[in-house]
Amino acid sequence: MRSAALALLVGAALGTFARPADAGPRTSSLAWVRMPGAEACVDARTLALAVERRLGRVAFVPPTLGEVAIEGRIERSQEAGVWRATIRVFGAGGTAIGSREIEADQVDCRAIDDQLELVIALLVDPDAALVLPRDAGSPAASAGGGAPGAGAAVLPAPLPPAAQAAAALPACPPAPAAPSAPWRVGGAVEAVGGLGLLPGPASVGVGVRARAMPPRGPGFELGGVLWASPDVREAPGSPAFSLAYARLSVCPIEVVRGGTALSGCAGAMLGSLRVEGPAVPSRFRHERLVFDLSLDTRARRRLVGPLFGALGLGIAVPTVQDVYFYTDASGARHDIFEVSPVSALLDLGLGLELP
Repeated sequence: MRSAALALLVGAALGTFARPADAGPRTSSLAWVRMPGAEACVDARTLALAVERRLGRVAFVPPTLGEVAIEGRIERSQEAGVWRATIRVFGAGGTAIGSREIEADQVDCRAIDDQLELVIALLVDPDAALVLPRDAGSPAASAGGGAPGAGAAVLPAPLPPAAQAAAALPACPPAPAAPSAPWRVGGAVEAVGGLGLLPGPASVGVGVRARAMPPRGPGFELGGVLWASPDVREAPGSPAFSLAYARLSVCPIEVVRGGTALSGCAGAMLGSLRVEGPAVPSRFRHERLVFDLSLDTRARRRLVGPLFGALGLGIAVPTVQDVYFYTDASGARHDIFEVSPVSALLDLGLGLELP
């Protein structure tokens, strides 16, 4: 009989892992994974219940309580065109004890369920008298010749104690891996205010910001600001300042609670500071490259659907502190503006984020 032959083969393969006869049943755990394309094969819960029916008792415990662990998976081998089930046995401390493969070229992978149940049952308890399914009994069982129970049969003899299978599948829930979370992307238009970027008590600008957040790892932001004060003057005849820059930030911190998200970002701002003013005999214009480092935190709140509002606070630290001045007709120097060592930034935005 095929099942009996398989049982003897499993017993011989695992006979080196003996256990004293008086040690009692060994505790086992079970884990079972259906690889992509094998979703229609037997699932972990159905397989575990079938094994326990064969043993006639509760057989499996959580992984932390099992003396042995059996890990198995089933997949379709595209090269060989067969279903392949791989079962690996681990002892205490994760020591690998052995492995076993079952292959079948049937169209339906459920055709090897009976073999899987038998092999795993023998790994859990090699000394048990296993109850076989109705359609897998011996000829005597089929004829009703004294088999215990309707349509059931018992293996002709229990395997020797030496044939004990060292394992039980770790009871990790081995359902197919859930699809990864999608990227979240969005963009916003912002009103921006700053202290210390340009002469005067405060500067006002308008900005845009695009954001991408992967399922794992830091997010990224890209944007720019045009300061809307192109003619900031300290005194009649003094230079006027204008500023525009692009910015790139990395956001390693993202905390989401309900419809509110709080993020922390670090980045850099690269732009141009332009100074224009009167000179003798003509006007002058000077353009300076600016490079600032930035830190900011931002709170975003979903309003309706993908629409959100955002409020951000941050600082900018220049890599170079320039001093701007001019000289009048008498040659006297007048300081106009010294770049602040730390500038404060505030933004209020409205945008969309998907999904």
